[in-house]
Amino acid sequence: MVIKRFFKNNIDLTLAIIFATITCLIAPPSASLVIRRLNIPLLGLLIALMCIVAGFRLSGFFDAIIQRFFKGDVTERSVARFFIFACYFSSMLITNDVALIIFVPTAIFTFTKLNRVRVIAPTVVLATIAANLGSMLTPIGNPQNLFIYSRYTLSLNEFLSITAPFVVLSGVIVCLATFFLPNSRIKIRIGKNKKLPVKNLGFLAILFLLCLLHVIRLIPFSILALIVFPSIFLLNRKLFLKADYKLIFLFATLFIGVGNLSEIQFFKNISQILSGHEMAVSIILSQIISNVPATVLLSEFTNSYEPLLIGVNIGGLGTIIASMASLISFKAYMEMRFSKMGYYLILFTLGNLFMLAILLAYYKILY
Repeated sequence: MVIKRFFKNNIDLTLAIIFATITCLIAPPSASLVIRRLNIPLLGLLIALMCIVAGFRLSGFFDAIIQRFFKGDVTERSVARFFIFACYFSSMLITNDVALIIFVPTAIFTFTKLNRVRVIAPTVVLATIAANLGSMLTPIGNPQNLFIYSRYTLSLNEFLSITAPFVVLSGVIVCLATFFLPNSRIKIRIGKNKKLPVKNLGFLAILFLLCLLHVIRLIPFSILALIVFPSIFLLNRKLFLKADYKLIFLFATLFIGVGNLSEIQFFKNISQILSGHEMAVSIILSQIISNVPATVLLSEFTNSYEPLLIGVNIGGLGTIIASMASLISFKAYMEMRFSKMGYYLILFTLGNLFMLAILLAYYKILY
């Protein structure tokens, strides 16, 4: 019963397992081939980053920053902007998922406490768009970036030169969109400011820096693993429970399934069909199966990483499942007392399609 409920609540993982199983039956891989396809360094780096960011979150570091920001008289718009751009900038380093997990529930709680419910839905929608597009900037901003960066062995400069123009433009558009938010003044009363926690923060910062050094290929994964994983265990072994193993397992099954797919004769010809259409196909496919599975699937059949990278990132705009991170903020919104699902989905879809249209037009001009 528990297993049935788990698979029912995790349709994406269930489909990935079925996909991997069927392709294994059609094109059985050897054990050594499966191990190579799993991309252990990438999966290990993802786990390490998740644990480290969880350590920062549990330390109260983000709560202390939020409390430092709110003092005295402010406006609804300025509070909303704080949460929106907190998601935008933090997602570049702690991923879009984590940024939304930290800031969206806090934004909902803050506006509910201030009796400003009308601002919640547009703020959450803009924060979600900001997180999904801000995370586009860096290789560690989201899983699909890290996968593409690793698979195509890109340099950091090369990666940033592709993503930065879209991220900057997105930030400007999101900022302009905030001018449509209500701007009445509110007074925030909070208790004594929390002191920024310092215990273990320096240690976590060093571990995070080591992960970044591995991303830019200054240290190998073997050295990183020997340092980071024992350090996390000694610092707080419970941090390992905070990693999103569903995402890890989803990646693993997709790696195996897509690898098997590439061995089937029919799919070996897909690269010829896909050539020159990577951007359009990645955006459309992201709307249906979300951008992370779309990335893994399409990367097996193309060497054109630039349109693929742009496509799967801006392809996270659109439907509510185009980026799985969007479901995090949607679920948080639906848990509030005054939630309106229809209103939220309409606002979300219109906002996403508007941003997608602008970025597509920009891509056409740029390329």
